[in-house]
Amino acid sequence: MKVLILVYDGVYLLDFCGPLEIFHDTVNESGQPTFEVSLVAPDKNAIHAHTGMPFHAMYDLETSTQADILVIPGGNLKLASQDPRIAQWILNQAQDAQIVLSVCTGAFILAEIGLLDGLKATTWFGATRGLQEKYPSIQVLAGERFVDNGKIITTAGVSAGIDGALYLVERLCGKAVAQRTAQFIEYDWKA
Repeated sequence: MKVLILVYDGVYLLDFCGPLEIFHDTVNESGQPTFEVSLVAPDKNAIHAHTGMPFHAMYDLETSTQADILVIPGGNLKLASQDPRIAQWILNQAQDAQIVLSVCTGAFILAEIGLLDGLKATTWFGATRGLQEKYPSIQVLAGERFVDNGKIITTAGVSAGIDGALYLVERLCGKAVAQRTAQFIEYDWKA
């Protein structure tokens, strides 16, 4: 399965690196990789994470393929409204993706383009009230590590992206594969 992770200036490192590591390290019973993971940026320029660390994505919006799983990490809550190209790319990807996973304040990006309308969601604990006030059609669940709406899954803050990704591995590949992946990265995961 192809996993595309959107990265952009101001993105939180663990928001995307946590799920990236989980999907990259997941192997099936034969030891073969289960997911093909790629980073996608708005353009070919270097991205600067919220820490200032520069890095490059493998693809930009123009050269990316279709995702089976689309990951939207947090950082810039106004990303979709500031760049209509990104908003349209997310909408296009989400339409044909099997699953969309937001991490932390990535929920605001999904909410801004209407993907969370009428759904339950969570986000970083310090932003749950703001998400609920700005988007009253969403039922925001504070204190949840992740919320599964079927196609759309949201996670709480930063490190919760690891839990959301492991949950998704369990949902798609089974509990044993998810537990093996958690053990491989030495993560104390409570399935």
